Amino acid sequence: MTSIRPHTFLLIIAILLLFLTSGCQKSPINGDLDGQWQVMEVSPAPAETPINARLYYCFYLHVCQLNYYGGTLTTGSMDYSGDHITLSFPDTSEETADGLRHYGIPANPVTFTVDRLDSKSLILRSATTTVTLRKF
Repeated sequence: MTSIRPHTFLLIIAILLLFLTSGCQKSPINGDLDGQWQVMEVSPAPAETPINARLYYCFYLHVCQLNYYGGTLTTGSMDYSGDHITLSFPDTSEETADGLRHYGIPANPVTFTVDRLDSKSLILRSATTTVTLRKF
């Protein structure tokens, strides 16, 4: 019977540990919701002209970030449970509050009902606003 040398055994253990730990990453906890979504329509449309025609929601873990082509409007917290999403943006200035309306967010915080969610489309509805988004 052949014995394994101690340094060979340690090398095998080190390689196994390397393979076992290299695959660790945070996985999406919100299913299809996690990711970047492009705002396709806000109804009723905001009275003001949008800051940019390309607006995006980005959901990941417990965070919602509102982006537009070329920048970020604000980042806030998100609570997603069942068919409701509550968004809160604690560092909201008067300018940011005006910008939230372009995303279909009438108040801060806001709770949306998820009317539709799949891998390609998302429809959010508050008491006064409907936001239609597509996965980007």
